[in-house]
Amino acid sequence: MASLLLGGCGKITQFEKQSSEPVALSEFYGRPLLINYYAPWCAPCQKELPLLQEMVTRHGLQVLLVSYDATTREELVRQGAPLPPQLPLIRQLPDARLPYARPQALPTSYLLDASGRLKETITGELSPQKVDELVASMLTPLPRPEPWVIYSSKQ
Repeated sequence: MASLLLGGCGKITQFEKQSSEPVALSEFYGRPLLINYYAPWCAPCQKELPLLQEMVTRHGLQVLLVSYDATTREELVRQGAPLPPQLPLIRQLPDARLPYARPQALPTSYLLDASGRLKETITGELSPQKVDELVASMLTPLPRPEPWVIYSSKQ
């Protein structure tokens, strides 16, 4: 299903930024992506913010915060105001078709591989050890194609 989402002809919008700009998962294609559902009232969500921020600033990884309960752009702007700029807060649009289910508990994170397929679901607060595992997984280079595949004489 994820390959259909990311490989379709047009841009499939699943999220909205605070500025009302649409965001599609296909924009993150080619690199792993950690999607973290967030709510300002969730104490464990607040506690893991520095770890998520470090994943972006120190390692250059892709991390998106998705508001768990913002239903309007105004609510999204209000919730996102105190967050670090490296962790943009977006909201899921009601008709979004995603490669994972909406979480039933917070915090919940979804690790998508470079092709947009769901690789792992993490329920509960991220520990420093789990973040180290995620960083190692997300920084693992994709396998390089064999030269004969690229330079085949049958092309």
